[in-house]
Formats: sequence, structure tokens, C-alpha cells
Amino acid sequence: MGIRNVPGQLTRWVRYALSPPQLVVVHHRQYGAHQSGTLFDFSRADKILAFLTHEHLVRRQDVHRPYPASLEHVLRVHDASYVESLADAAVVGEVMGRPLTPKEAQDAVDLARLMVGGTIRAAGLARRTKQTVAHLGGGFHHATADQGMGFCLLNDIAIAISRLRSNGYEDPILVVDLDLHDGNGTREVFAADPSVYTYSIHNVPWSEDNAVASTSIALGSGVDDQKLLTTLRNTLPDVVNQHRPELVFFVAGVDGAASDALGDWHLTADGIVERDRFVIDTVRGEGSPPIVMLLAGGYGMSAWRYTARTLASVSSGSVVEPPDEVDVVLERFRRISSGWTAGVGEPDENDWGLTEEDLLGIVTHHDTLFLSTYSRHTLELQLEELGVLDRIRARGYRAPRLSLDAPRGLGQVLRLHGDAKRSELLMELKAGRSRSAVPDLEVIEVEWLRLQDPRAMFTPARPQLPGQHYPGLGILRDVVGWLIIVCERLRLDGIAFVPSQYYMAAVGHRHLKFLDPEVQGRFEALRHAMRSLRIAHANRAVEAGAVVDETTGEPVRWVPALGVLPVSDDLRDRVHNSTYRDAVRRARRAARFVLRDLPVEAPAPGSDPPTKPTLP
Repeated sequence: MGIRNVPGQLTRWVRYALSPPQLVVVHHRQYGAHQSGTLFDFSRADKILAFLTHEHLVRRQDVHRPYPASLEHVLRVHDASYVESLADAAVVGEVMGRPLTPKEAQDAVDLARLMVGGTIRAAGLARRTKQTVAHLGGGFHHATADQGMGFCLLNDIAIAISRLRSNGYEDPILVVDLDLHDGNGTREVFAADPSVYTYSIHNVPWSEDNAVASTSIALGSGVDDQKLLTTLRNTLPDVVNQHRPELVFFVAGVDGAASDALGDWHLTADGIVERDRFVIDTVRGEGSPPIVMLLAGGYGMSAWRYTARTLASVSSGSVVEPPDEVDVVLERFRRISSGWTAGVGEPDENDWGLTEEDLLGIVTHHDTLFLSTYSRHTLELQLEELGVLDRIRARGYRAPRLSLDAPRGLGQVLRLHGDAKRSELLMELKAGRSRSAVPDLEVIEVEWLRLQDPRAMFTPARPQLPGQHYPGLGILRDVVGWLIIVCERLRLDGIAFVPSQYYMAAVGHRHLKFLDPEVQGRFEALRHAMRSLRIAHANRAVEAGAVVDETTGEPVRWVPALGVLPVSDDLRDRVHNSTYRDAVRRARRAARFVLRDLPVEAPAPGSDPPTKPTLP
């Protein structure tokens, strides 16, 4: 992550030392280890916790580890016949939305019990500390007493409440559920219990509201900040005033965000923080009951940032912006890769525990080594250690295989297949060391990089882009982060490549700089002209000639040019110095680009998939 705002961090550090943060966290490192499916960011909870600890927003002694819930606790809510049925992989697979092996099904049940234990632990800590406790998991609100659904095997909220009741806790409890999806399971479990009030705002109902103490509001699709916040302000205060809870469970899902991979709402980052702060301030206004916050829904690589912003606000009283995704990946990778050495000829006792002979294996010529340094065996160990291969396995490719070829020309080709038969190509990277791409500097020059999931389908939300045969694999940030770490270890200046399409540059615009400042300025002007469009639509607009240069009246065409991702100070200075920046500004002002009529969009291949799965 690095220190981005030194004064702000010092202020938080002093406040941290003199007055510890008012936030307690429950987390387990196994939360991401067994998750199945392709829509989750498996490291979501880890990223949130890394951010909070790095910014001194939570003390390490206030991070608590849960234990799996016993069947005794589970059976207080769920029917014995249903719990027994979870030994059947087919039953678990139906709940999780895909076929599972017996091992995968057992892992899913184990994870569910661990997260139930996390919510139980969070409830106990909230009662004892009288503080807000954030459980970085849980919120599986769809599971009813006799049925799992929507990725929810066990209802952790209901089980935690039932355990409190069994221990003699009789005070009123409120469940505020603002996940995009209906909290139907929790409502059904407590339908006849007036001491547990269930409040849910969601897109569509999953069941009838027949509970004696319940508010269930379905707002439909397309909800924005104003509509949600108005509904919340008009209904929640009365519920709190009438029920007067002594403990609150807040299901703070972020799948209503506009960027969510599955959601159909349009909430902004600021809107979600305002939503969460309103809930906390409202319930705290009535006797200051402790609050248990649960992660709940949120799909895609940016989901963690919404929760991180809210928890920063809870801890410090102000919003602290989380770092960029690549910064998070790099921080984690730097810790993992601290033992890497620069070259094969310089073995070190910390270099993956391998000798020079191990590294070289049967390879005898350096031109068959990746970047003239790493053998296939070493590369596989690196990707294993960084967790990249675990993410591949989580997508159903249980035996990924790496191969390394050394064709003529630039560099080597690194390929990753889904199995030993090499029938499904997942990754193909052709790259090499170059001293000619950037004058006077040495970089990793990437000739091409392909990341694809042959088992996935294109959808309206993920349309096919030029050059794609299959949807992406979701590991671009990991691969880029790995290459940056390699640059650091080999003392290379950065990564260079030529984006052949607009979208390739737009995806990495925060870090990518074109070496030519005039090209960079025109690119920024092009991005500005299409700022209202998503990347896929923007790329289509460029291809269709919908962006026009007002000076000439001609369509703006994409012209590939060399881009760099700087790693060394020398390359960073080359694209950040005042001369470069001034030239970029001049080129951007001179480029008078405007977006004219949008092209008519053709249906994307695979845009009529099976019904989208409904998740918590």
C-alpha cells in the first residue's frame, strides 16, 4: 500500500496511541480458502483487514478469531433432516449454484460453520465491549430452518440470536438488512417471535412478510442513493423508536453498488457510507445498543472498498480512501516474495528453498528461462505461493499446468492450462527483457497477454471485447502485480507494452502512461470525451467512429503506441517530470474530442445465458 498521506497517517497513529479505535473485528484466514464460484473476490475480507490495520484504524489485539459453530448451535435453528442432508454433495451444490465434488461440498459446509462461529463470536464481543463489531464474513440471510438457498447454507444471524436466547439473553433485538437481496430466511425463522424485529430493504421479495415484528420493503431495480436513503430515513427511525433494541445486527451488504458484478442498483461509494452511517447513528441514538456488522453480499474485485470506507468512518469518524487494487496486491505480494533472489546464478537459502540445480532442473541454456532467470518450476512455485493457482482452482480448474516455451524472437511464452491434457488454455504470456523499447532503460516487454475462462459465458454485463474468445479470468491484477515484483527483484525499470485496443489502455489508465506525452494527452482527452460510458461501450464507440475531432470533423481512431508501467525511479521520472506533464496538458487541450451519436449495440455473444443466479 505504501504511505500515501503521511500527515493523515501520523494523525491517525497519534490518535491510535492515545485513544484506541472504537472498532472490534472478527476474521479468520480460512474465510477465502474454500469458497467456490467465480463471482467472489476470495481475498475480500483479507483486504479490508489489511487496510484497517495498515491505517491504524483497528488494533491487532482487537482482531478476534472465531471457531466453527457446533452442531448443537446449528440445530437450534435448522431442522435435523436438513442438516443431515448437507452430507450430500448434490444438496450442497444446489445451494451453491454449481455441481460440487464431495470434498468441495464438505469444504463449503465447513466454511459455513466457521462463519456461523464468527457471527456468534461477534455477538458475544458486541455485548461485552458495547462497541461496533465488524464480522468480515457472514450475513447468510436466505437460509431458512429447512432449506438453504442463494449460496446460504446456514443462517448465521438466526443461529447467533438463538444461542443468545439459550443463554438467557431476553432483550429486544433488531436485524437491519440492507443487502440488495431480501432477508427472507431470517424473517421466516423469527416470524412468530416479537422480540426479534427484522427490517429489510431489497430489490424484490423472496417470501411473504407474515412475521409479527417485521418491515419488508421491495424497491425494485435501478435504485439510486436518493431513493434508498429517503426510504431509510422515512422508515427506520420509527422501527427503532418502537422496538428499542438492546442489540442490533446490521447486514451491510454492498451488492447494491453501481459497480457490483451482479446487482441491479446504482448506489455510489458515498451513498453506501451515508447509508451505513445513518443506520449506526439512528440505532445508537436509542440507548447506544452494540452493533454487529456483517459483510453479506458484494461481488467483484472492488466490493471490499465499500466496506473498508464504512469501517474507517466507524473507527476514525471520517472516511479514509482505501488504496488502489494493484497497491493491495503488491503489498501482499511483497511480503510473500521477500525471499526471492535476483538470478539463478545467485542461490540463496531463502529462495523458495531451492538450490541452483533445483532451479535449473533439466534446463541447461539460459535462453529457455523466463526473463533469462526463472525456470518453469520456479514460476510455478511463485504463482502457487502468491495464491494465483488457488484462484484458478476455485474456478473449477483443479489441476492447472504451467508450460514454458522459448520460440524465436522476443522472450518466452508462458502458458497455463486447466489440466494436464492442456485442452483449456487459461493464460498465455509472451514477454522478454528489452533494452530497446525504452531508450537507456531495461524493461519487461510484453508482446501479448491472454487471460480467459473457457467455461464462462459472455453476458450483457460482461460483453465480448475485441480479441476475446472467452470472458476474462479475473486475475489481471494478480499477473500485473507479479510482474511488478519480478521487475523489483531483477532491478528492471518497468513493464512496456502496446495496447492494440482502446479498452486495453483504459483498464489500466491509473498506472499506465504512454511514453510519448502527446499520445498520453490525446488518450486523456479521449477518456474525458467518453467519461459517461463503460469501457466496453467506449471501445465500441471508438471503433464505430462516434468520437469526433471538432477541429477536423474526422472520427478519432485508436492508434497503438508504447505504454509503460513504471517501477524504477528512472522510468517513473520519465513519465512524471514537469516537462512530460506540461506536454501532456498541451496535447490534451489541443485535442477537441466530442462524443457524437452512440453506435447501435449489437447483442453480445452469449447474452442470453441461463437465469442469473440470485445471491445473498
